[in-house]
Amino acid sequence: MERGSEAQKAEQKASPPAGSHECTLYTLDEENKAHCFACARRCTIKPGHSGYCGVRTNYDGKLMLNVYGRMSAAHIDPIEKKPLYHVIPGADVVSVGSYGCNFRCSFCQNWQLSQKTFEWRSKVGDGEALDGEVVQHCGDYMTPAAIVAICKRRRVPLIAFTYNEPSIFGEYCRDVAEAAKAEGIRSVYVTNGYETPEHLDMIKDLVIAMNIDLKAFTEEFYSRLCKAHLQPVLDCIRNAHERGIWIEITTLVIPDENDSSEELTQLAQFIASVSVDIPWHISAFHPDFTMTDKGRTPISTMRRAYQIGKEAGLKFVYIGNVQDTSRSTTYCPECDTALIERSFMTSERLAPFDNGKCGKCGCKLPGIWE
Repeated sequence: MERGSEAQKAEQKASPPAGSHECTLYTLDEENKAHCFACARRCTIKPGHSGYCGVRTNYDGKLMLNVYGRMSAAHIDPIEKKPLYHVIPGADVVSVGSYGCNFRCSFCQNWQLSQKTFEWRSKVGDGEALDGEVVQHCGDYMTPAAIVAICKRRRVPLIAFTYNEPSIFGEYCRDVAEAAKAEGIRSVYVTNGYETPEHLDMIKDLVIAMNIDLKAFTEEFYSRLCKAHLQPVLDCIRNAHERGIWIEITTLVIPDENDSSEELTQLAQFIASVSVDIPWHISAFHPDFTMTDKGRTPISTMRRAYQIGKEAGLKFVYIGNVQDTSRSTTYCPECDTALIERSFMTSERLAPFDNGKCGKCGCKLPGIWE
């Protein structure tokens, strides 16, 4: 009986979980190894093994997305929560997410979802395929049509792929975004910025905007605290901008880790080198996941970072996670008139704001306004 159970378990591991779909962002070599290029890790995955993310698995020479349609969360949020301040202010968005990540950030604030596959993988061995039954029973299965139906029923104009890293389940995001676009509903990514050029080419006509985390500006930070690398994120920001996707950047400012004036200046200058029109969101840290030994980011640090962004030439710098209305407001970059006022997750279009233009001086603001 015991031997039979082991055989059943091995057979189960060799078969994709119900509902999984074949990935498209990969090639196969003569040894049946899958070369995945959904994200910048570009994992080489042997048969019977998964990539670093844990959700893309090689079953006998076919790379399958195990969590296709397996949603860990689906909520209606204000677009400001993403945060995307220059994408239809005040609009609702259906936020959906799955499981897993290609980063291992010690300060992750969605770790219950994004880090779940690391927990699963610890039970089967590093790199081995996850038990199909475990994946099959995680989350609610939602087809692309089901996501779109929610938007239509609730009259929500946007879908956000968020909560966990969308690059690792990009084929599902693509299918949802295609179905949504056919109904006049638009899609956005909230991401750590590890999308490859191939991934960006797949979504560039489907995803109108991306909020990309630029977590720090040193390789040491990325390698030590995220188990990742800085350069692919910088490349993704440039590549996404070049493809015409609207970009906003978020930096979680962590005391004594990435909050020096020198590093914040270098980070802001990089954003400005891509475009001074890119909004930079400065977010306050709070203790979470395994980083519980640091306090919250002081408001003085947030305001210093705000000033650094302005001095670097960025036209739109915003403070988040704290109450600071004046530094969360959108101002006309030409005449400094207040156009969109925000308080936490709410926004109000002020009288001078006129369909993406300043009603006072006529300046057209960069972004997606209607």
